[in-house]
Amino acid sequence: MAGVAAPSGAPFVAVDGRNLRACSDGECEVLVRTGDQVPNDGGAGPLSVTVQAGKVGLAPSSGGMGGAVSGPPGMTHQINRQVIVVVAVQDGEGIVRLSRK
Repeated sequence: MAGVAAPSGAPFVAVDGRNLRACSDGECEVLVRTGDQVPNDGGAGPLSVTVQAGKVGLAPSSGGMGGAVSGPPGMTHQINRQVIVVVAVQDGEGIVRLSRK
């Protein structure tokens, strides 16, 4: 169940690696897997992660953003002042970028 990845030959690496705590301030790019809990004070609240069928799904861990979002690489979603981008998905892992707007 391989998904879409970075361009051929490019390493599948996130800026902050697997350091999910880097997202605590709402600004990060991390490698995520199903079951991860991403701390986030950027406006969307803490996020629970699922990665399947070439998509990354993010749902509120404690009611922070109200609803779940899911999408393939290139998906961009804004919740309040929080911007969530699915950068890439490959072999059960995804790269997600969080930023504040």
